[in-house]
Amino acid sequence: MKIVMAKHMGFCGGVRRAVDMAEQAARSGGPVHTLGPLIHNPQVVERLQQTGVNVAAQPTELDAGTFVVSAYGVEHAVLDEVRARGMAVVDATCPVVLRAHAMAEKLASEGYQIICLGDHGHPEMITLKEMLGDRVTIVHTREEAAKVKVAQRLGVVTQTTQSMENLRLIVGDLALRVKELKVLNTLCPAITVRQDETNAIVEQVDALLVIGGLGSSNTTRLAEIGRARGLPTYHVETAGEIAPEWFHGVETLGVVSGASTPEWIIQDVMHRLDAIGNAGSPHAH
Repeated sequence: MKIVMAKHMGFCGGVRRAVDMAEQAARSGGPVHTLGPLIHNPQVVERLQQTGVNVAAQPTELDAGTFVVSAYGVEHAVLDEVRARGMAVVDATCPVVLRAHAMAEKLASEGYQIICLGDHGHPEMITLKEMLGDRVTIVHTREEAAKVKVAQRLGVVTQTTQSMENLRLIVGDLALRVKELKVLNTLCPAITVRQDETNAIVEQVDALLVIGGLGSSNTTRLAEIGRARGLPTYHVETAGEIAPEWFHGVETLGVVSGASTPEWIIQDVMHRLDAIGNAGSPHAH
């Protein structure tokens, strides 16, 4: 079985920075907490826990030591709360997310009604909603966007990990409904390049393997690209989940990873594919 691997694999810059900052905080001693996972990869979060980076489920659990803000950011209300309790704050919010929020805030200050294309309940969207309140409406699909009562001056932004295709479709729809439309491309370049590569790879393969957290929105987008093409698409977090029968009759397999997938998991997966390939070949070298 031939394997076509994406060029951009492993951590993006924002994820690497967040993990480095959390590890650094843990080395400095004292209790270290994040609120929810630092990044959307359970295996990395588990490794961080072993180094002393604990995950709090509620802000009330943050009461001493150091608070590390996740790569997706956190509401100002939480920051105020932990500072009031005397905790040190390490802000590992991805710079791309900060920039996207600043751009949305500027649009709002210019008097635009704002629609943001994003995942409801995603930390990045929760923070944006806290910042802008009623001035922003979060939509996830074309159908949701179609139901929004729009003003004549409309601004559109996106969660940094959204799909380019979805943005294109929704902007096309909205352009016909308003007098003035201002679209700011707040998609993360590191995410966009992975979507581009996946779009190119699905043209050349019989099946697609996507490596990364099942709760990771940017990783899920890559799997959606494969499924939209009607390709057999497998989204796994670890090598142990891979079943040899998936690849019966598959001559060429595409392999891509999300931006929060660590190098060691990718290597494990490649070893597993290698073992499956060799087991299935009587002429294995």
